[in-house]
Amino acid sequence: MWQKNTANCYQNNVSWLYYWRWGIESFFKLLKGAGHDVEKWLQRSAGALLRRLLIASMACVLVWRLQRAEGDDNAAARQLICRLSGRQQKRGRKESTPALLAGLSILLNTLTLLADYTPEELAHFAMVVFNPL
Repeated sequence: MWQKNTANCYQNNVSWLYYWRWGIESFFKLLKGAGHDVEKWLQRSAGALLRRLLIASMACVLVWRLQRAEGDDNAAARQLICRLSGRQQKRGRKESTPALLAGLSILLNTLTLLADYTPEELAHFAMVVFNPL
């Protein structure tokens, strides 16, 4: 009797550990697939690594929340963010989580840019870049 209970407890613990491990693996796969290059992070301290991981985690949660949200506004936001990512989607799929995460990064950088420069300045920079001669 004791051995059966111990075996059951062990199997439940192992399955629970694999469940959490799979979640962690999926999270890191998402970070790698979205171009965060986790393997190339060069933080020198545990605190710096933790801060960077927390910021990436916050972005993942935001993307997962947007992906599960219903409504026309949310669908339009997902479409815009995927378009910003520049990633092609598989036939029949509207968006993927890595594309949303990559597009979110571009959206945040664009919003920062728009806060720092006027539209006229940006138009001038575009003219300089595209007409360098």
